[in-house]
Amino acid sequence: MKRTIHLSLVGALSVSALGGFVGRAHSAPAVSASPALSPSASRPAAQKAEPAITIPGAVGDYVRAVHSRLHARWTQDFVQTVSATHPADHPLNVLSHQVTLAMTIRWDGTVAERSVKKSSGSPEFDRAAMDIARKSAPYPLPSVDVISDDSFAHLEWTFARDHRACAAGAQLTRVDDPLEVSLPRLIVNNRIAEALRRISQSGAGANGAGLDRFARLYLGRTVPDPVQDVAASFALAEAGDRTQVPRLRAALASAPTADLAARGLQKLGVDICETVRETISGGSAAARSIAMGAVRSVAKSGGDIGACRTSLTGTLTDSQQPTASRLLALDTLIAFMPAAAVRPIVMATIEDKDPAVRGVALLASVRKGAGRPEMYRLAPLLRDKAVEVRGAASAGMVRAGGDTALDQLYLLARETDPRPGTWVAAELAHMSTRSSAEFLGKMLKKSNLPVQVAAAHALAGRKDAPARSELDAAKTDDRIPKEVRAIAVGDVKATGPALATKAASSTGAGDAAAAPAAATEPLRQLLKSNRNREASAWILDRFTSLEPRDGIDALGAWLLRQPAAATAGETPAAPSPPQTAAPAAVNPVGPGLPEAPPATPPTTANALGL
Repeated sequence: MKRTIHLSLVGALSVSALGGFVGRAHSAPAVSASPALSPSASRPAAQKAEPAITIPGAVGDYVRAVHSRLHARWTQDFVQTVSATHPADHPLNVLSHQVTLAMTIRWDGTVAERSVKKSSGSPEFDRAAMDIARKSAPYPLPSVDVISDDSFAHLEWTFARDHRACAAGAQLTRVDDPLEVSLPRLIVNNRIAEALRRISQSGAGANGAGLDRFARLYLGRTVPDPVQDVAASFALAEAGDRTQVPRLRAALASAPTADLAARGLQKLGVDICETVRETISGGSAAARSIAMGAVRSVAKSGGDIGACRTSLTGTLTDSQQPTASRLLALDTLIAFMPAAAVRPIVMATIEDKDPAVRGVALLASVRKGAGRPEMYRLAPLLRDKAVEVRGAASAGMVRAGGDTALDQLYLLARETDPRPGTWVAAELAHMSTRSSAEFLGKMLKKSNLPVQVAAAHALAGRKDAPARSELDAAKTDDRIPKEVRAIAVGDVKATGPALATKAASSTGAGDAAAAPAAATEPLRQLLKSNRNREASAWILDRFTSLEPRDGIDALGAWLLRQPAAATAGETPAAPSPPQTAAPAAVNPVGPGLPEAPPATPPTTANALGL
């Protein structure tokens, strides 16, 4: 059922608009540029000037545009003509005469229909107005904001003998469909502000009913940016919308969206291991990396990936697979699988022909604090031909022996490859002794910049007094590059983009998902306090000013509160929803590869607990 909403548009017209179009309302004789008026008739130019039209927004813009087309013709072709050709007491010169016409205007400015809505009482006066309305077409093109849902602009215009009164009765009558019909169309056409206006006007936003439908439609629309599209699907998935499963499955094939898609599927109870099993087992190298990254994302968010062990092990043991894929499979197994289940795989991989794979497995096999027996096992490998093995053995010595192993690392001074040094620095980052801090202080003075950076981050991440002492000394040591000193003083930006990225990853800074978006934090606080009506008003008032990601985040938070929401009153307390910010990138190369030596040790180093 359609509703008609009347917007009263009261305004007056400027006398400056009297110039312009010249036409004929009647077959009266032509008049000169300065017609001689009858003594009792008033010239429009002599009348009091009218104030400008002050109607705000798109409606006011359209009224002014129509005025510029209609009013000049009416004034010149009728008002001035009858003033010049008819006596003052003629009915057409009665200043109180007014006729209101209703016009239905198409999108192209042509008139579909016009009629007299309120007669002046003079048929001749009414016919003159109808004639001027006909000759003035086509009218200015109505904007989408003034066109009703029936695809027409419905305009009422008053033609007055006193030309100053012509716009006083102007109205744009809206013929709008009910919300359940109009809301989907408005959102598809990206008319978000109009959709929110109608929700607010209908009162449906007061209890969340209209906003719930709006949120689901908004998040369900397709947008050009695939990341934004998947973020919206994730927000719906968090709210339990299982219709998002196909979209999220499709998004698993793309690196920028795979992590978020995997977490969305996890929210809906979809087994990620079964979903990507064939890809991990037989896909291309790029596809395998994306799929394993998705698995890791689920594991990091607390999901169970035990069913992935077979496919991951298959990738690891397939020597025909690229090193990057094998390393990622190994690291995923070590990081997220039970230690007892992974230990046999790790011990077998120590003998792998690929030195990069062998090195990661070697370091993972070392027991923390194992002491001299483990150090004896590793000592010969400090001179291995493969730098990956030397790096793993050096870091393993520190893990097994702590301070007692530091004297055995004299070969590090001869290394030209940064990987052994960076791996050792990462192990020392987990210690708190003076000897380990002093060793890192010596590494700060090495000529190899990546090692210096790794040592600086290791010290900066420690909270013990010896580490702080070394950092304080480094701040003014001219032998240390300024990029490294900047890390010591906490000025990460001064280290340049590459080093700043490493610093952010090693300290946990820069993680977009770690903190809620500042723009939507007020909404979250309202929801946490069960102030749902105020939260509804917040969305209605501010949603269109948010960035796309902030908007998705806001509606996702709102939707999570809606299942328990009553149509009246407030809802029970609920946990704060997780963020929908961009997921942290998974390194497709994996730890230990020559192409991408890690600034920090493999995150799986202590996972076995052996």
